[in-house]
Amino acid sequence: MNRLAYGAAAMALVSLIQWPQATAAPETVGTAVNVVMHASFEQTPDADQCVGAGELAAVRRGASVVISEGSASPDAPKVAAGQFFRSRLNDGKCQVLYITSAPIMGSFNVQFVGPGGEPSSVFGPNRSEPVTDQPGIQQVVHVDLGFAPQP
Repeated sequence: MNRLAYGAAAMALVSLIQWPQATAAPETVGTAVNVVMHASFEQTPDADQCVGAGELAAVRRGASVVISEGSASPDAPKVAAGQFFRSRLNDGKCQVLYITSAPIMGSFNVQFVGPGGEPSSVFGPNRSEPVTDQPGIQQVVHVDLGFAPQP
């Protein structure tokens, strides 16, 4: 009889314990990474129209982009990787677009990885904005490269 009472008491105690809820991965949404290079790019005669040059040579067809949490640290946790979509010349600047799926965040750090696996420096934090007029894309990360730091 004592065993039955102890068993019932143990079950009652277990039912009172708060078990941790399973944590789900953050929801990801279609994300565009819009890169504008004012310098350090070359024109090309193909449909891409331009590619990165110098330290931005990793910005080209066959390259990928790795985005991490927006932070002053280059070692911020990585949240997504995306693929090159297209590049074009626009008002004398090279505009490159990458597509990925990432959690919704206010800013991201960005690093490019060239077709041969060569990484660029980490750039950021870069602001992101919601997108409402492009099917499948819900946020865009703006990366503006080529200006000297402001005093």
